[in-house]
Amino acid sequence: MANQVFEAVRTLMAVREYQDKEIPDDALRRIVEAAHLTASAANRQQWHFVLVQDRDRLRKLGSLVRTGPYRANAAAAVIVAYEKESRSGVSDASRAIQSMMLAAWGEGIGSNWTGLTGIDAVREEFGIPDSYDVLAVVPFGYPRHKVIGKKKRKRFSEVVSSERFDTPLA
Repeated sequence: MANQVFEAVRTLMAVREYQDKEIPDDALRRIVEAAHLTASAANRQQWHFVLVQDRDRLRKLGSLVRTGPYRANAAAAVIVAYEKESRSGVSDASRAIQSMMLAAWGEGIGSNWTGLTGIDAVREEFGIPDSYDVLAVVPFGYPRHKVIGKKKRKRFSEVVSSERFDTPLA
């Protein structure tokens, strides 16, 4: 029996070019709900997600985050923020991002993580309180080109051990 979740993890690729095609509201809802349903330390859920679909707002996002101007061409984006005082905020929000990306991939929708904390211009522009830090802006859209899930990774034995570091997993 095929494991659909493993298959999504195995084939998920970063997508930076998108078709000019809207994403259905129910698919966007599932993507954002995947973030909402993600586990968090002590179930504190010290995060907030802002779904952006307006074309002008997406262009603005594209100009504010240096690492991903292509997000201006996405059908939607999610701003991921976490409470600054949270000790687990970065890890919890990171897990939520991965959940959204996998849920999107399962819908045939591509994405990519852009930004990495401290994106104050995004926080200010989108009305996120000072008590939050913006971890990332994740664009979503249908890939412009066929994406083949062939990843370049180190050999499994280089990054996985059994019981102790450097003991090969049989």
